[in-house]
Amino acid sequence: MRIGKKPSRSRFWPKAGQRGKPKHISPEVVIGQLTPDLVSTIYGPKFKDLANTVLEQYADEILIYEEEVRELQKQASPSSEDDELDEAEVGADGSIEINNNSPGVDDLPPPPDAPFFHSQYIIDEMGEMMDETSKFFFSKEGAWKAQVNANKFERLMDEKYGIFRPFLKEHPQVEEVIRSLQRKYATGYFSPFRQTAAPIPKSTAVVILFMMQRGKMRWEIVVLSGVFLLIGLQPWALVLIIATVQALLGVRKNQAVGKMKKTIPAVESYYEDCNSKEEKFQKLQQPVGTPGDRVLPELIKGDVDSSTFDTIVLGSGPSALYTGALLSRAGRKVLLLCPHEDASGCMTLDPSKSKVGSKYKNIPFDVQSSNISKLSQQIKFLAPALSTQTDLQGGVRFAQVGTDADGHAFEIIEIPGMGHGGSSYMTCLSAGNTKAQLMEEAASFLGDGWPNADGTVGNSGVGAYLSACEQINATSNLFYASKIIPDTVNNARSQSSYGECATRYAAGLLNQSFPLNAHARSFIAAIGMRQENIRPNNTCLAAHVTHLTAAISGEGMYYPVGGPRALCHALANIIERNGGRVVTKAPVRELIFDKDSVPPPPPPSVTNDATTSTGKEDDAPCPRCVGVQLHDGRSIKFAKTDAGADDKNAPAVISTTGLVDTFIRMLPDDIRTQYKVPRGLPALSESRPLVKALFLLEGSATDLNLGGADYYRLPNAAKAIDEINQQTGEVKLGEIGWSNETTEAGESSSEENKEENLVDAINNEEGAATESDVDKKRRRTRNVKFESGSSWVHIAFPSVKDPSFEEQHGNVSTCVVTFEADDDFVQCFESKPKLYVVKQSITDKSFTDRVLQRVKRDLFDLYPQLEDKVLHAEISPIISRSLMHNPERYAAKGVRADTPYPGLFVGGSDLTVSGSFSAGIVGGWLAANAVAGYNYIDLLFLQKTITSDIEQFLEVPVISAEDEEDLAVPFTQTHVAEDYAVEETEIATEE
Repeated sequence: MRIGKKPSRSRFWPKAGQRGKPKHISPEVVIGQLTPDLVSTIYGPKFKDLANTVLEQYADEILIYEEEVRELQKQASPSSEDDELDEAEVGADGSIEINNNSPGVDDLPPPPDAPFFHSQYIIDEMGEMMDETSKFFFSKEGAWKAQVNANKFERLMDEKYGIFRPFLKEHPQVEEVIRSLQRKYATGYFSPFRQTAAPIPKSTAVVILFMMQRGKMRWEIVVLSGVFLLIGLQPWALVLIIATVQALLGVRKNQAVGKMKKTIPAVESYYEDCNSKEEKFQKLQQPVGTPGDRVLPELIKGDVDSSTFDTIVLGSGPSALYTGALLSRAGRKVLLLCPHEDASGCMTLDPSKSKVGSKYKNIPFDVQSSNISKLSQQIKFLAPALSTQTDLQGGVRFAQVGTDADGHAFEIIEIPGMGHGGSSYMTCLSAGNTKAQLMEEAASFLGDGWPNADGTVGNSGVGAYLSACEQINATSNLFYASKIIPDTVNNARSQSSYGECATRYAAGLLNQSFPLNAHARSFIAAIGMRQENIRPNNTCLAAHVTHLTAAISGEGMYYPVGGPRALCHALANIIERNGGRVVTKAPVRELIFDKDSVPPPPPPSVTNDATTSTGKEDDAPCPRCVGVQLHDGRSIKFAKTDAGADDKNAPAVISTTGLVDTFIRMLPDDIRTQYKVPRGLPALSESRPLVKALFLLEGSATDLNLGGADYYRLPNAAKAIDEINQQTGEVKLGEIGWSNETTEAGESSSEENKEENLVDAINNEEGAATESDVDKKRRRTRNVKFESGSSWVHIAFPSVKDPSFEEQHGNVSTCVVTFEADDDFVQCFESKPKLYVVKQSITDKSFTDRVLQRVKRDLFDLYPQLEDKVLHAEISPIISRSLMHNPERYAAKGVRADTPYPGLFVGGSDLTVSGSFSAGIVGGWLAANAVAGYNYIDLLFLQKTITSDIEQFLEVPVISAEDEEDLAVPFTQTHVAEDYAVEETEIATEE
């Protein structure tokens, strides 16, 4: 209140006892007490007073009227004074009736009008009505509130429950439950977040999560634990989330991916029209595929429509055909282009060079070494691609290499420098308990510790090393699955132990495990890297572990009955029965890209190193691969589509010929320089190419006393020469193996000088090889020569491994001698990546004859019984191999199935481990999954792959127990892998 200003008069009621009196107040109202009942306190009494006043006035008027009527009656009948006078009676409706007992009196005054309240009965009725009105509107149990609430409830019931309202009327207890739930929800009882204090402090939760991550627990478990501990999600909410995700994953698991159909028809076998064993053998003598000059003119009249072909596979051998067979079963129309005469990868003798004429021109030589390790695992990959209407494996069977007499020996290894006086040491690998055999041999001859009597490791250093390798290799599937999983997901996953070994050198683990036993070091190094002449100080530890565990699996090696041709005929049959084609003699010159599908590339960026300056940016889109151009100039190109970069149903080109061949030899120069190549490719190295010497021998395996075991001479595993400091006693470990090359001046190949952060160094390097780079950077090495008795060599007898060979081809045998192409065959260039170029001098017959004589000298020294049994011998063309097994290969993030170019994919053994049949199959499986469109959720959470879906949706053949086994190649041997024949129930349930 402001000083000096009079207080304003209150507009409210004065207090009791003060002056003034409020207007329109009921007598029943207490001053100072508020009431909302206007009917009973104000309007009710006023209506009653008014009604009583009106009734009293009407009663007075009636009395007056009765007096007037009596006076008129007296005047009209003065003689009848003693008679009873008429009386006026008021009716129920207020009307007045007069009993006129005096005749002659006709005219009487009109009675007074009856008011509304003309009787006490009506006033009482009005009072009752006012009381009911008061109770209806103003009492606590007012009827109007009940009515309003009832109407509101009815409306809410209609809105909330709709068609369920009749049910709730019949069962009101359900509504009570619903209301209680609603009240709990309003109070936060059903909140997905915790309403109380956390069970443990957040700092403790962070420590627990860190320990879980370091313990390499599955990342989804770590995420759920973090949501519960840090965010405060309630347990029921976690369960609900998990159940919902599981339901969605279950729906995804039962869906067909990409172009795959829900029902995949089983096809007939390729030998369906063969009625005898001889006809089946004649079928096998035919090359796999159709020559291109017979079918290509019909195929390339114009752009290829997706209804004709939507997938092109480049390459040959089981890996390329397996990739095509899987994609054919997944709904794609596959065109496989093979540069050779036989898509199986087998070679035949040149009739023009053969001294025995054309009699043996159809005899196949397996130059790809189709030995299969761990067949129990490989058959799960092969069966979905081979199954036909009559057999779950397409009639293909696999025979174990070796015989019972030799313990199913599959490899003989010679290690230089390990014997007495620096001589060579020979060891044999066979099926059975190979690990125990190696521990026993190392303890008996190499000075290693002895294992326990029960075959466990005991004091055996070799046994402990092999056990560690088995544990490491158990996580290899996670590493190779990363080849088709996006890098963003791979970065979030914890790295497996196999992945950690992929960027390390084998020499480090060998030196650490056998610091005082050079013999054991060389012994294990030889078993771990037989397929390539590369020393342990340059060998990737992961590849070393893979080869080592394959050798000691105990299953031995298996070989397809009928050779690789039988297997490839079965795979090609699946492709062609599903609308595809297998075309041979169709070498590819380069890939075709649609530059109009992307904007022009950015201008070149200049770096300090001129050799690594490129015009490529990581985020710049690359054009789509839309076809291939053949060596004869003809092109096979897909019709133009509106497919996006991530469209999994778009046409695709798959190269199984290797990364170097794909991105250096087949990628156009303008595309490579304007855009980009896979990350890390410039840091890779191509393996030295191979040369195959083919020998046709007179006599069967029994006549020539030959076994199925392959022979390897491994100078790369030669015994290391350790040096001991006489003053300090310190041992300086020598390098394992002999080197056939010298490095550039000032460059050291020791492990200590390798790049520490190998992954970053490789994947940050830019640039790719161009012709100018190759010309400027020629490798400075001494001349590498193939030398009898010391160089790396591999000798195999494919005919001995095939139990049907003699019945097919008669009394002959085949021998394939493999050795590295020396500097007389190829020239090495220190480009980015390192490449080998074939020289023209190999066409000189005198040169090849000299090389062949050196090979024969090696062969006859090892197998003297063959000296007079050679019917024909020749040198095959140079065979390019895949990438070198060094850590750079496995550290490069660009070595994966998908590429920077949409529509272009890479398969084959470059994605896994080269030099083995199993690696090529797994590489083809990875490429098929990438093309078909399987994502990381399918692979990591659902174990849903292209093979599991084919098993799920493929029609199971109806095989009667009484029918004979349907075989592609009849055989009589007893050591065939019957145990690995896939049962009917397994193919439908097993992954």
